[in-house]
Amino acid sequence: MSRFRDDHARYTALNAEIVGVSADPPERNLAWTRQLNLPFRLLSDPDGTVARRWGVWDDTWNLTKRVTFVVDRQGAIRYVEVGGLAIQTDRTLEAVTRLARAR
Repeated sequence: MSRFRDDHARYTALNAEIVGVSADPPERNLAWTRQLNLPFRLLSDPDGTVARRWGVWDDTWNLTKRVTFVVDRQGAIRYVEVGGLAIQTDRTLEAVTRLARAR
């Protein structure tokens, strides 16, 4: 989350919006938002409904996988980063830049 926070201005300059989704309860997400000083929304999905719809729920561990999606304004998924690289913003920022230039 902190890397997306640190790069927030770069995403904003590309007219992109960052939204985080976590399986943690709302009060824990609020604490994380305050502690990390996040300039974007961190939504709560405690029962995994959203994670299941997006195909990122891990039934083995009963938690969400770490995934970053780039979704265009029409709601189409344009880029997906899974695993440890999902918290690295370089490739995500490149994908958002390509999408912004294609408009």
